[in-house]
Amino acid sequence: MLKKNKVKQVLNDGGVCFGSMLRMLHSAQTVPLSAAAGWDYVIVDMEHCDFDMETLSTLAMAAKYEELALLVRVPDKLYHQLARPLDVGAEGLVIPRVETVEEVHQVIDSTKYFPLGRRGASVSSVSTRFRSCDPSEFLEWSNRETLIIIQIESELGVENAESLISVDGVDGVMIGPFDLSLSMGIPGQMQHPRMVEAYQRVIQVCCDHNVAPGIHLQSIDAVADWVDKGMRFVTYQYDAKLLLDASRVALEQIRAITTKS
Repeated sequence: MLKKNKVKQVLNDGGVCFGSMLRMLHSAQTVPLSAAAGWDYVIVDMEHCDFDMETLSTLAMAAKYEELALLVRVPDKLYHQLARPLDVGAEGLVIPRVETVEEVHQVIDSTKYFPLGRRGASVSSVSTRFRSCDPSEFLEWSNRETLIIIQIESELGVENAESLISVDGVDGVMIGPFDLSLSMGIPGQMQHPRMVEAYQRVIQVCCDHNVAPGIHLQSIDAVADWVDKGMRFVTYQYDAKLLLDASRVALEQIRAITTKS
C-alpha cells in the first residue's frame, strides 16, 4: 500500500536517475505522461512557478499509481514549506539555496519524524491512498522513503560542501548551475574552469559520504559529459522547453518535406 521510492533505492545502490521539471503543466495527466516517457522522477517547481497546494496534492495522488517519483522544489527552508508538501503526498523535496550546516539540520528536523527529526505527525491520506495504515508503520516508512535533495547554488555552498553533505538524512545534491555562476560573478558561463572545479568538488564530497551527486542541465552533451564524470541525480530541462524543442524539430522536418514537394 505504501509506495516504495524507487529513485531513492537506485541512488542508494549507486545507480543513476533521470528526471525533468514541471514549471508550466498543472494537469494530473502530466504525471502518467512523464512516467510513460520513462522519466524516473519529476520535480514540481514551487520555488519559481505558480503551483499551489491543491494542484500539488492532485499531482501527488496521480504519482501514487506510477513508479515515477514526484518531488517538489520548495520556495525556502521554513518548516511549513518543507512539511506541507510531504503532508499532501510528495515523495521527496529539493531544497534550494542551501549554504550552511544549520540550514541542513533545519531541513532534516522539518522533514523527518522522531527519532530522526521533529516533524509534526500527519498520516497523509494521499500517501496511503485513503487506506487504513498503522501510524507507527507510516512514520517509519516516511523516514525511510522520503528523498531529501539539497541544492548547492553558491560559492559558499561549494566551500561548505563537506559539512552540508555529511549530515545524516541528506540523500543527494542538485547543483543549480546558473545561480552558481551568478554567485561566482560569471553569469551563464557554465563551462568556466571555476564552475567545472565546483562540480568536481561536489561530486568528490558526495562520493566520500555515499550521497548522490546531481545537477540540472539543459543539453544532452552536458548530460553525457557529467554522467561520465559521476553525476547520478540528473535533472534535464523542464516541461515548456521539452515541448518547445520537440515542436521545433517536428516543424522543421515537416517544412522540409513540404519544401521538397
